[in-house]
Amino acid sequence: MSGDRSGGQVKLVSSLTRSGSSRGQSDSIVNAIRLRLEDAEHRAGGMPIVYEDLDGGSEERGSWDAERERANARYAGADVDVVAYIATLDTDAAPYSIPITNQAGPLLQISPCNTYPGLTRPFAPGEPGIHYPTGVRSYARTAMTDDLQGLFAAQWASELGAKRVAVLHDGEPCGRGVAEPFAESCAALGLELVEPPVAIVSKQESYRDLATRTARLAPDLVFYGGIIQNGAGPLWRDVRTELPTATMMGADTLFEHAFIVDAGERAEGTLITFGGVPPALLQGRGREFFERYVETYGREPECYAASAYDAVGAVLAAVEHVGSKNRAAITRAALATRDFDGLLGRWSFDSNGDIDLRRATRLTVRDGDFSFLDVREVPEQS
Repeated sequence: MSGDRSGGQVKLVSSLTRSGSSRGQSDSIVNAIRLRLEDAEHRAGGMPIVYEDLDGGSEERGSWDAERERANARYAGADVDVVAYIATLDTDAAPYSIPITNQAGPLLQISPCNTYPGLTRPFAPGEPGIHYPTGVRSYARTAMTDDLQGLFAAQWASELGAKRVAVLHDGEPCGRGVAEPFAESCAALGLELVEPPVAIVSKQESYRDLATRTARLAPDLVFYGGIIQNGAGPLWRDVRTELPTATMMGADTLFEHAFIVDAGERAEGTLITFGGVPPALLQGRGREFFERYVETYGREPECYAASAYDAVGAVLAAVEHVGSKNRAAITRAALATRDFDGLLGRWSFDSNGDIDLRRATRLTVRDGDFSFLDVREVPEQS
């Protein structure tokens, strides 16, 4: 799988959550991939490029699906023309495919939106090594990790004057990966945690009991880490009923219109952090991309479209550098990306495969839509 092969076609395969309420987000990523390939005239390394869009989710779950993700990774690994696996949309799905692509050459896996720290750096026991059975790294991402986003959110909570904070998460890596760093940063900044971070029971129709118990602890700010599909809508409705004056804050997993639809009027006033700069706020080539996207597709891209465009750009540059379909060489070249001039700005992958940008965005829900507040650098924890 890793030997040099020239001629024929080069294939990129994406595995995104194409089922359920995440469809809008994954549509934006797929559209951005297509625009980037169009800009490359569907060629790289002297070879034509073919792109295949796979569904890593299921209608039954309404979100990502572990078995579907494993199957997609095996499918991509078995196709000798595939040189990159663009996956996943949901961070929680990534641990099911990374070990498979890691053993397939390795086959480069790159994500524009995974944020769980443990995929690339120590977080939970055994991480990140358990994701790379060959001992060779084969994964990179163009999204900011959640330890930085958690710090960014905690600094905002402190600036708002929050004193007592409740932290909830959906119990999955994505939710814990931002909720726990948020809680740790809050404590370091002198904010009081009313209790350790609490995992909700996902996909419930009502969280009234949890909301009532949380209200008794009298927090003035409630933070949630987790995907919308695990219960964000009903959680917001019940917590807002029990704590009408508390500030509600969440991470970038809420930065999808599906959240506003799910939470309804209770979404109003929610504060949200995004680990990066959304396409609508980019300048220069990023702004040109945003306007082209709107003109082409008739709607604005969701938040990870520009990082998807840059992720594919890094893959194409690696293929050009290698000049063949040697998976291992392409993986090494992509992970060695430095000073890449992309839509997100000039960036590099660090030694872990993480993008080195530290700009993040504050936004809120206002009049039934997202409203941007500002973009700033994530400072170091003092």
